[in-house]
Amino acid sequence: MRQNLRQNWFLATVLGVSVMAAAQQAPKVVNAQFHTEQAGGALSATVGRFQHENGPLWLGYEVAALTGSHFSSCSGDTRSGMDDGCCGVYQLEGSENVYRSSSAENAPVTKIDVLIRIDHGAIDRFRFVGTGCGLDAGGLSFTWLTGIGAEESVAWLASLVTGENNKRLTDQALATIAMHESGKATTVLAGFASSSNPMWLREKAAFWLGAERGHDGLLALEKLTSDGDPEFRNKLAFDLSVNHDPAAIDDMIRMAKSDSDTRVREEAIFWVGQKAGAKAIGTLKDAVANDPEVAVKKKAVFALSQLPKDQAVPELLQVAQTNSNPAVRKEAIFWLGQTHDPRALAYFEKILEH
Repeated sequence: MRQNLRQNWFLATVLGVSVMAAAQQAPKVVNAQFHTEQAGGALSATVGRFQHENGPLWLGYEVAALTGSHFSSCSGDTRSGMDDGCCGVYQLEGSENVYRSSSAENAPVTKIDVLIRIDHGAIDRFRFVGTGCGLDAGGLSFTWLTGIGAEESVAWLASLVTGENNKRLTDQALATIAMHESGKATTVLAGFASSSNPMWLREKAAFWLGAERGHDGLLALEKLTSDGDPEFRNKLAFDLSVNHDPAAIDDMIRMAKSDSDTRVREEAIFWVGQKAGAKAIGTLKDAVANDPEVAVKKKAVFALSQLPKDQAVPELLQVAQTNSNPAVRKEAIFWLGQTHDPRALAYFEKILEH
């Protein structure tokens, strides 16, 4: 028994890379000069070697996807098969490829293929698709790399996020990092969002923390809400709004009520309004009544106007009839006029009678 355990341990340890490679299925690639190569533990060196070859060419490898991911990578307007994360055959050389979030009712994407295009010695494009989707390489060489671990992948992608020379490529790398299951992806994105980096990079990293990293991403964003730069905090309101953790609405409400900067409170108020719900409406009403800045009060009135009409009209009427600030009442009357609701018209008639 012990001898069998030792043998199994030896196989798992010494041959672990081969076992990993076998578990990773090669993608369904058409219109390609297809090759397979073992690269586990040497991703950076392997890619660097391909950069010395004549391009263009594609490389690809598989890693575990963020738990609960629901998306489709599609070429043009193709939508068939979106329930399995694929939209027909994905055109690697196409210029109209898009990423679409799909319904949580569809099967989650559990693994992704990371795709790298190299031309003239440089990486010029990143893409990712759900594993199992068909790929069309446009007649180019396509090499499938095996044995790549998620943390190795994240570290390599992070090493490419430098400088301002190619912000498009940086955004693609950040998006790809965000889709990795590894917790290291959240740590890396949080690092890029820190105050030591330029604003453009901070904004992109914070967006992906909010959009894809769930509860862990929310925790990272919460630390950033005390950042000393109001311009950056202003962007965080949107990043919180796209996070799917229910606690994100509480963070937006705190920003709307207590941030020291007027513009930040205005932005937070707007995104709170987009969330609707009783908690959001209460925050908007509180801002109209109690925020010290008229600009924030007006933004809250606008946010109320964006609620479903059956909620918006009564709230706007209440502001128009009772608020002590003439500018705020005027704002409420303006947005009531945009509703074309009979209750608003009746109110205007009553005003005219007097």
